[in-house]
Amino acid sequence: MTARDRMRLRTEPDHFGLVLLLLVTTYVLFVLGDGVVVRLAVGAMYLVALVIAVRASAPGPRLRRFVQVVVVGAAVAIVVAEVALPREAAAGVTDCALAVVLISTLVCILDRLLVAREVTLRLIAGALSAYLIVGMMFANFFGIIAWLQPGPFFVSDQAPDAEALQYFSFVTLTTLGYGDLTATGNAGRGLAALEALVGQVFLATLIARMVSSFRRKERDVTPSEEAEDRT
Repeated sequence: MTARDRMRLRTEPDHFGLVLLLLVTTYVLFVLGDGVVVRLAVGAMYLVALVIAVRASAPGPRLRRFVQVVVVGAAVAIVVAEVALPREAAAGVTDCALAVVLISTLVCILDRLLVAREVTLRLIAGALSAYLIVGMMFANFFGIIAWLQPGPFFVSDQAPDAEALQYFSFVTLTTLGYGDLTATGNAGRGLAALEALVGQVFLATLIARMVSSFRRKERDVTPSEEAEDRT
């Protein structure tokens, strides 16, 4: 058994359920508003989710050091941007910082899920967390494009605030296609198409595979094994 395997045994059971809870809470916060306090709270929850994901996935030393830099750098960037920069610039810098945090969290979770030998409910919670992270991450990408792109981001002249961008991202990710919000530029449209593709591949491969493996494991448990588990 390698040192990495021993570390993972010490950190198990995987606490991805807590990561999922934090992500759902941040989603609700973004629905409720887009003020400075909300953005700071969301940034703090993303950072906590990243720390928990690292503890649960036990990545290698290089990735762990990189995550430490990300946590400190993102926290400083978000606070300075929200306190010192104008509204539009602060939103853009915060989107950049949050995108890096979410990408790091996604890498840590996938690093654990792809090497797991046994599928558990907590690992399925990790897969669902990764799916939510994809939607939130693309919302930040859209925010960065809206910050850098001249002219309106949406065809309808809807303000590209956090609520609208998150709504647009998850509608795209789930391929609902309401059509009420549409990106104006090629960058936004291309990124939206990429998100829809990533979302479908993610559902059809990782989550579907993990759920089917978990169900197959439950069917393979014999009555005698169930009795031993109860004792």
